[in-house]
Amino acid sequence: MQTLSAAFKFTQEKYDTVWYDRSNLSWTASFFLANGTQHLLDGNDNCARECAFISYAFGQRVAVGFDRSRAAFNMPKLCELLKADKHTLASFFRKRINCSCLDKLYMKVKSIPKIGLCYNPYCKHGGVVTRSKTKCCSQCRGANYCSRRCQAAHWPRHRKGCIEIAAVLSKLKE
Repeated sequence: MQTLSAAFKFTQEKYDTVWYDRSNLSWTASFFLANGTQHLLDGNDNCARECAFISYAFGQRVAVGFDRSRAAFNMPKLCELLKADKHTLASFFRKRINCSCLDKLYMKVKSIPKIGLCYNPYCKHGGVVTRSKTKCCSQCRGANYCSRRCQAAHWPRHRKGCIEIAAVLSKLKE
């Protein structure tokens, strides 16, 4: 999480003409979508992961900072994209690219279970589980857990941020 925060801060400072301009952010997100799709088709999953992450992060910046359609970044999704399996990557790009170029790959990998992440750093599964088995924090919707036990164990660390985000979410609903 600290690494992500540092990356965002660096991006804000070094590329302020992109970070604070909605159209530049949207264009940059599209650029990374196109490149990520090509990397995925070429079999370069690591570059595809990075492109998916950057594209999604910039899209989240637009939703949070400009459109105000989200209270906060969807951190579970951002973190999952950094460790995404081929099924998750194919699905991610296929939903965002208006092209049939990923259909064949998606059909090939759709039986692979998608990876999910548990936010408890002391998770007995090492934090990586099948996504269908994860449970989302019902208050902030910003953290996933593999079990009720992991959620309860992580609550003391998660509590403050959770309450803050939940308050912003309730204001957005008004």
